[in-house]
Amino acid sequence: MARSCISTWKLSIFVLSKITRNRSLHLRCRSHLYVPSVRTCASLAKNLDAAEPYVETDSDSDAEEQQKLADLTDVKLQILKAGLDFVPEHGWSKQSIALGAQSLGLSSSSHTLIEDGGADLVHYFNILCNEKLESYLKEQYSENETKIDIQNYIEDALENRLKMIIPFVSKWPEAMALTISPLQIPTDSKNLLDLVDMIWSLSGDKSLNLTWYSKRLSLAAIYRMCELSLLQDKSPDYIDTFDFLHRRVEDVMKTSKFIDGVADSTKHLPDVSTGALITARNILGLNRWFR
Repeated sequence: MARSCISTWKLSIFVLSKITRNRSLHLRCRSHLYVPSVRTCASLAKNLDAAEPYVETDSDSDAEEQQKLADLTDVKLQILKAGLDFVPEHGWSKQSIALGAQSLGLSSSSHTLIEDGGADLVHYFNILCNEKLESYLKEQYSENETKIDIQNYIEDALENRLKMIIPFVSKWPEAMALTISPLQIPTDSKNLLDLVDMIWSLSGDKSLNLTWYSKRLSLAAIYRMCELSLLQDKSPDYIDTFDFLHRRVEDVMKTSKFIDGVADSTKHLPDVSTGALITARNILGLNRWFR
């Protein structure tokens, strides 16, 4: 009788510990929008029958959780990549994502893994294009020992980035509409700011004064204007858009030289004047954009 009570007590403690651990793991994974699958009845019975059941440590469960999350992320990226092939016909939609999943041998319902649907597809495309442009600029300019002509470099960078949109230009108004929703603006803005920051950084620009902000904001504005121009451009090979780009880059370079001169002159101003310039920068909200 005593032995039976002890066995029952041990079994109860073990089951309680299993339930508590699984609930804790479930709560942690919910923050990643991923819930691990439950054990089968057979494996649970096997664990209960064991004389001294193995209890995973926190490090074991954390490692398992991280691996599952990594696997899930990899599946999502594969679905998004495959979904791009269907955008020209079906747009930036859940249908494109579902067809992408099917092309990988997955169920069409796998599109539900992509929480924000078409918007996530647009974000993925922008990140992919930024990475391609970074590789191009490093190969063409950063690894080249000759001095970079900044104006030609900036124009080449923006032109190549805009050309990546051309295969999807008929569906790009839909993409822009998806990214201007309040929930998507932060991610879209970050992708744009990452783009212009990468372009200036690879140019060898080391400025840390007011021009650091003005250069990036100017480039972001040019890219957005050219993006809109591309949608309405009916000229052969979109030459009107790239002429517009050339003129805007020229304007930025002239403005940049002027601001460089103003920034350098602050070295010789009294502290109060320098403080006024910094205050003006804060009022314009330039600091807030890049913190």
